[in-house]
Amino acid sequence: MPTNNVNQSSVAGLPDAGWTVLVVDDDQDCLDEYREAVSNLGYAVRCAESTPAALSQISKHPDIGIVLTDLKMPEMDGNTLLSEIAIRFKPYRPIVTLVTTGHSSLDAAVLAMQSQASDFLTKPVSMPDLASALLRASAKLSTATPSYQLAERLNNSASREDANPIRASLQRDGKPSERELRAFIKLLFKYHHNKAQFFDPATLTGPSWEILLDLAEASLRGEPVPASSASAATLVPLSTALRHVNNLVEAGLVRRWIDPSDKRRTLLELEPEAKAAMQSYLETAWQFQPQPI
Repeated sequence: MPTNNVNQSSVAGLPDAGWTVLVVDDDQDCLDEYREAVSNLGYAVRCAESTPAALSQISKHPDIGIVLTDLKMPEMDGNTLLSEIAIRFKPYRPIVTLVTTGHSSLDAAVLAMQSQASDFLTKPVSMPDLASALLRASAKLSTATPSYQLAERLNNSASREDANPIRASLQRDGKPSERELRAFIKLLFKYHHNKAQFFDPATLTGPSWEILLDLAEASLRGEPVPASSASAATLVPLSTALRHVNNLVEAGLVRRWIDPSDKRRTLLELEPEAKAAMQSYLETAWQFQPQPI
């Protein structure tokens, strides 16, 4: 937690008042101390106690330009938040992310930087370290903002061109626009990342994920799935698909049994824990789908 051992007047270069810092920490005491410390450094500040609450705040408040988040949080940790910000918001607006953790390690630092974190601060974070990190973040925002403003002007210009009736009629032919395809790609990346929060990535090789999705859809209908049908959904050779079915059964994710009404048919369904995990994944993916562009 920050310690107020530095007078504000000794900190050079106050931030641009137009940016707000969002502080994210599941510990209320830490949240209160960071709020006070960031405010004393001259920044507007908002707070969130979880990743979903933080994403909601960022979506609602375009003035948020700096996010200071703890890495270790329940359910969805700080790295999940960093990835969501990188996918959902950074392509369209300038945001600088900083992380704090009381469990520093090289692996944690590397993962945070891979998720585009600009600074990695170890708790307890001193006031000088916090001030320096926020000043560096402000400098990055000042540098990045003009390019985003230019992109926004270009997008607005393109939108005005699309108001032309002829161009509009061409867009109604069912073919997605470039911007729609870019948004869809980001959606695919996000869903690919999120599934690792609920399932061991080692079990999701090859067509295994497609098999789990097919079984999840069937579980929502309350029906088992023939092994041949689940295998066909993967669009890989039957022998390959069945090998992955075996792996899922051995991993305890899928139940397999002989259909009592037709001994020639093998049925599959998600095990209860796998069904619950898939339900959580689908609900999370639904909640975090990107806003329309």
